[in-house]
This record gives sequence, structure tokens and C-alpha cells, in this order.
Amino acid sequence: MDKVIKLTKIFLKNSFSNMDARMGISTKSKSKIIVYGLLFLYFAGLIIFLGYNLLDGLIAIHQETIFVGMILFMIFGLGIIQTIFSSINILYFTKDSEYLLPLPLKPYQIILARTNVMLIAEYVIIFLIGFIPLVMYGILTGAGIVYYLTMILAVILVPILPVLLISMLVMFIMSFAKLTKNRNRFQLFATLLVLAIIIALSISTSGMKQDLTNEEMAQMVVQANGMIELVKGYVPTVDYLMEALTTNSLFTAIVEVLKTLGITIVGFILYMLIAQKIYFKGLVGNLFGGGASNTNKEINQKEYRNSKLYKSYVGKEFKNMARNPVFLMQCLIPAVLIPIIMVVVVYAGLNSDGMGLEQITQMVQQTPTNTFFIACIILGVIQFFTMFIYISITAISRDGENAVFMKYIPVSLYKQYLYKIIPNIIMNIVTIIITLGMAEYLLNLPVITLIELFIVATIMGILQSIAMIIVDLKRPKLNWDSEYAVAKQNLNLVFPVLLSIVNIVILVGFVYLLKDINVYVGVGILGILYIVATVITNKYLYNKQYELADKII
Repeated sequence: MDKVIKLTKIFLKNSFSNMDARMGISTKSKSKIIVYGLLFLYFAGLIIFLGYNLLDGLIAIHQETIFVGMILFMIFGLGIIQTIFSSINILYFTKDSEYLLPLPLKPYQIILARTNVMLIAEYVIIFLIGFIPLVMYGILTGAGIVYYLTMILAVILVPILPVLLISMLVMFIMSFAKLTKNRNRFQLFATLLVLAIIIALSISTSGMKQDLTNEEMAQMVVQANGMIELVKGYVPTVDYLMEALTTNSLFTAIVEVLKTLGITIVGFILYMLIAQKIYFKGLVGNLFGGGASNTNKEINQKEYRNSKLYKSYVGKEFKNMARNPVFLMQCLIPAVLIPIIMVVVVYAGLNSDGMGLEQITQMVQQTPTNTFFIACIILGVIQFFTMFIYISITAISRDGENAVFMKYIPVSLYKQYLYKIIPNIIMNIVTIIITLGMAEYLLNLPVITLIELFIVATIMGILQSIAMIIVDLKRPKLNWDSEYAVAKQNLNLVFPVLLSIVNIVILVGFVYLLKDINVYVGVGILGILYIVATVITNKYLYNKQYELADKII
């Protein structure tokens, strides 16, 4: 166990080595404390504000237990998503792997240490989205000491199973790495396969409990714990912990926690037994198996003849991301994957026995949906999705030390900046189309409203793209030792989140100020506002194009 602890410390140190420099944070301890403290307070305050308003509303209708279920499922879902995007890199694509194999270490020690790193990363985020809201729930509901002890155990136990399950799935897929000749493509294939399996499982589980009638469904919803009953049962540990946190019986809480602990221990034992059999097959296959793909290809002269500059430059940006699995998985795919998962889950839920679809249809018929309020909600959802688009915010940093060549090619810097943000705008448009398509399916909005929303959302996407490349120019991360550092260990990635939150706050403000305004007039006013902001931001980029490039050296 001592070796496992030491290995965990080494892996954590390697994962976060020089992270402050990559993030642009001063190495002075006081500066770091201030920066990290401000970030923590900001996100904690945001979560407390949102959680309080939601919980206060649920308490008013005596449905506060729903809050516990939502938080636990959020923790479990976050564990799945984060493990999907980090497990392959942590388990297989770290530079220290080749140095570990000759050392006198047992397989289980390396596997345990790697798994510990993933869990620690989970707990850092879960503290914000899980621990703080659940503490707030205990305070507002006057819970006793038993609740808080159970809550701590719940926050510790819930993320373990998703990490183990996804890691085991990744190990199984990566055990075939030795059969491939192109490791980069196989890494991409492995991640996409894991995503496909998770989406398939989401679809299959969304159709469960089809034996409920509409009357039974309605009766469950009006009960105090009705909503929890609708969603629990899919994941045993979450189901048990919901019961433990919402019960008034000490005996029941202990029994449910013990059930969860038992399932987690059994899952951990199975994980270790299977991992010791298959992990090193994939690790050795990744390090030493296969070879470089044959790059001798016949050059098609027509492809390069009369090629437009912007097409070549934008094509180069897309190809660089597509060929690099880390950039592809961290910059491109999340922008499409997250809205698609939402669409798939909602669609599967609505068509489960036709009950959800019928209820939505009745709501649309009885409630006006072509309103400024609904339009702002749709724009807010789009903004939520766009905070995961990291193309512009890493446009300069992705080039690394090669970014300096921007200054030497016979193309103006301003044009190069625009060419680099075009992929970000395109991915924004993809997200917008998916979201509006789902909105049309659910709300049956007029075509004119959809067109106006598309135009305004696209303008907001252009503004985001320009603003984010300005941030990356001011804070480029050019000296990195792995692509993962650019795509994950980069404080710049906070800025898309901040901008999306600001836009959502603006939308909320407009809803309050213009609550009774015509939808077309209201959305038009929003469009004018963001056109002005985009023009100003673009003018700044053009006027400061050379000064902004000073840090590209």
C-alpha cells in the first residue's frame, strides 16, 4: 500500500507539474492563493445561488427530496463524462508509462495509483457540484448529524462505480491496441466506441419502467418523493443513497449505506481482477505495438491548383484537430456530443410508451410557446452548450512553438485570426442547429422564430469566437509538453464558461425587463445588441492585431 500511495503522489505531481505556468499563474504562493481562491468563490457562489433558488422552490411545493436525487445523479453522470474524456490519457497516454514497466512494481499497484488519480480529479469537481449543494440542503431542511455523516459517505462513494466501469471498458477496448498500425487513430476509435456504448446504454435504460400507466405516472409525480421514484432504480448505489439521505430512520440509513458500500467493494474487487488481466496488454500494445502509418500518398495536383487561401487555412485547422486525438476529443467532439446526448435521452424518454410525447403535445396545445421568454430559454440552452467549444480559446496555443510562423507567412495576422476562428463558428452553428431542431420538435415553433433565433445565436457564436481568440493571444500556452496540457490543464478554458454565464445573465435580465414584449421585437433587440458587441470586438482585434501577437515568440 505504501508503494501505491507513493505512485499516486508521483502521478499527481506529473499530471499537474508546471500547471501554474501553463495556466499563466504566477509562481508566488500569495498570487496562486488569491487566483484559486477567487475562482473557487466565484463558482461556489454561482452554485449556491442556483441551488438555493431551485431548492427553495422545491421546498415550497414539498418536493425537496427531488433535490437530493438530482445532485446524486449529477455526480454520477459527471463521473461518467469526465472518466470518458480522461481515462484513456491517464491510463495509457502518459509519458511515464514506459519508465514504469521495468520497475519492480506489481500490476495492481500501478492500476490502483492510476485509478486514484482519476478519483481525486473527480472529487475536486464533485466538492463544488455535490458537497456544497447537499450541505445547503441539510441546512435549509434542518437535517441532523446522521444526514451529514451519510452525505459525506455518499459524496465519496457515488463517483467510484462510474470511474471503475468506464475504466474497465476502456481497458478492454485498449487491449486490442497491439493489433492496430496507427495508435492515434485507435485512441480516437477507442474513445468514440466508449461514447457510443454509453449513449446506447442511455437509450436502453430510458425505455425502462414502461408498465406504468398515465394515471400511475401522474400519481407518482404529485407524491412527495414521486420524481425520485421515476428516476431511481437504474443505478443501485444512487438508489440506495437517495433512500439513506431522505429517510428519517437511522437504521434505514445505515442499511442503505452498507448496501452501497457492499456493491462498491464487490465492483472494486471485480475491477482489480479484470484490470490485472487486460490492462498491461493495452499498455504494452500502445507503447510498442504497431507502427507509423504509411504516409506516402499520391499527390493530387488538382487539389492544390487554384486553392483559395481561406479554404486551405481553415482546412489545415480542421485537419490538425482531426489528426490529433487529444484535440479532437477535447475541442471538437464535446461541442457536438453533449447536445446530441441531450437529444437522444430526451427523444428516447418522450417516445417511451408515448407517454412523455403525449404530455408535451398537450402542453404545447394549451400554453403559448412562441414567446420572448421561451426564445431566451432556447438561447440560454445554446449558450450552455457553447461553453464546451474550446477551438478559439486554444487556436494559438494548439500550434505551440510553431505559432511563431504566423508572423512570417505572407498573410496578414488579422486574416489568420479570422481563419482560425472559423472552425469555432462552424461548431457553434452545428450546436445551434441541433438545439433548434430539438426545440422545433418539442415546441413546434414558427419558421420565422427559428430563423431569427438561428441568426442571433450565430452572432453570439461569432462574438464568442472573436473574444476567445483575443484571450488566447493575450495568454498563449506555447511551451507545452503534451497536447493534453493545452486542452485540459489550461486556465483559459474558464473564459468560455464565464462568457456563456454572462450571456445567460443578460438573457435573464432581458426577460425581466421585456417580459411582455413581442418575441420578434425582443429577439431583434438582442440581435442588435450582440451585433454592436461583435463589431466592437472585431474592430479591437483588427486594430490590435500586431500588439496581440507580441507574446507569440
